Amino acid sequence: MKTIILTLALTVIATLGFAQFPQSTSPDSCCYVADDLRVAIFQDNDSFINVKIAKIPGDLIKIRVSENNKVLYQRRVKKHAITDLQYDINQFPIGTYSFEIIKDNEVVYTKMIEQTEPVENLVQR
Repeated sequence: MKTIILTLALTVIATLGFAQFPQSTSPDSCCYVADDLRVAIFQDNDSFINVKIAKIPGDLIKIRVSENNKVLYQRRVKKHAITDLQYDINQFPIGTYSFEIIKDNEVVYTKMIEQTEPVENLVQR
């Protein structure tokens, strides 16, 4: 009985999470929409990149940040139905960065972000 209630609760949470994203599937959109995965990657001001993911709990999704085909950061998301991450690109050197969403070892969505501002927050050691 507890398993049924937990399954129903997680299904409701995942469904509500999917409803939070725009319903756009155009190639130039900030979003990726599929039946079991929704992703939005957008820059809310000059220094922060937001990554929002709604998925079925238990599905493995990887978030990878790379520059010139060199992986700088990778994070796995499996347990949570809704993930909301924020990256401060003022901490990145000037360059073009690729934010990739990977599902089943396949890149399903890529967003290119360019860091053009001088880096003032890094401290020289």
